[in-house]
Amino acid sequence: MVVGMRALGVGGSVLGAGLLALAGLAQDRSHPTSAIVLYLLISLVYLILVTYFSGPRHLGSLRFVLAFALLFRLEAFWMASVFTDDLYRYRWEGRLQLAGGNPYQERPGDPRWSALRDETFPLVDGKDFKAVYGPLVEHLQREMARLSGSVWIQKLPAILADLALLLLLARWHGPRAALLYGWCPLAVVEFAGMGHNDALLILALTLALRYRSGLALGLAIAVKWWPALLLPAFIRADRRTAWAVLVPVVLFLPYGSDVRENADFASGFLGGWSNNPSLFWLIELVAPSRAAAKYIVLGLVAAVACWPLRGLEQSVLATTLAILLLSANVHPWYLTWLLPHWAVLAAPPLAVWMALTPLQYWGLTEWRQAGRWVERGPWNAVVYGAAAVTFILWLERRRRVQ
Repeated sequence: MVVGMRALGVGGSVLGAGLLALAGLAQDRSHPTSAIVLYLLISLVYLILVTYFSGPRHLGSLRFVLAFALLFRLEAFWMASVFTDDLYRYRWEGRLQLAGGNPYQERPGDPRWSALRDETFPLVDGKDFKAVYGPLVEHLQREMARLSGSVWIQKLPAILADLALLLLLARWHGPRAALLYGWCPLAVVEFAGMGHNDALLILALTLALRYRSGLALGLAIAVKWWPALLLPAFIRADRRTAWAVLVPVVLFLPYGSDVRENADFASGFLGGWSNNPSLFWLIELVAPSRAAAKYIVLGLVAAVACWPLRGLEQSVLATTLAILLLSANVHPWYLTWLLPHWAVLAAPPLAVWMALTPLQYWGLTEWRQAGRWVERGPWNAVVYGAAAVTFILWLERRRRVQ
């Protein structure tokens, strides 16, 4: 065990040094290529580390695992948001609410709110679109803006949710789950570094699974709307979870307004535009239009969500995979939705997919320098191809063992 802990300690030190270097490279938003390459290398180091040194004889104490996990997050907190502009949008929506505006009805580009524009305004994304996140996110953005006008304060909900999930997994599944989640660069960079609110989503979903909690499921829906697709599976497991629908409704009441335009824009993630798709291109081949492809995707995902599988955990994982594999738009941080499943199942295809997903930021280089967005590139073939090959080999190995 001592030798194994030393190996983990060396691996953790390499990860820590890599994250520190990544924090330095992240300062150059205009040229993200070096940061993308380093992010990928760190992820591959993690993949090797957990492949060979995540067994019981290597882990040692839980404190050892958690100490490194906390160190990684302290390093990532100082990372500039090189891979996303979301924090600037969070801040704008928070300040908008403090000024009396409704984020579900107002757009950053509206001259009526020009008083909210400052030196960060050029980085606010989606200036022509209204808010699409759930009401829990909007409430938190407002309260963060009340605490401070800093962009960095908007990371706080993601950081706290990430730490809570780390402790929950450690208590529920032990040191190995804490290692698989806590040391994963995808979790560290996307939450402590980039501040994505998906940390709130996966914490709520994990709590809902752990305790069959309607409140937790409702909070997940109030972060992003897609967990509403999980209602049939949760209700089959425990009918008392049906009241989860009331949670986002109550949280939305202060914002009560027509959100049809918001819903139409949000549905674009399924097929309105394309970014890092995998199976969506096959659906496009048979669909009469991209609009039709969007509804085909919605129908297929809904069918998977309603299909009665053996257990609730399997239903949640199947629905999550269906969304990620069928949607036209898969941002790299969407892969964080798989992290709680990976921490428990340790399935190699999930690990390879998540480790390679930094490659899917590659389009940022041309976007930042030339203003042209590449919907799909050779990096897609590498990421999805490697994950598919790993999945086939894994299935074959399982078949031989059985």
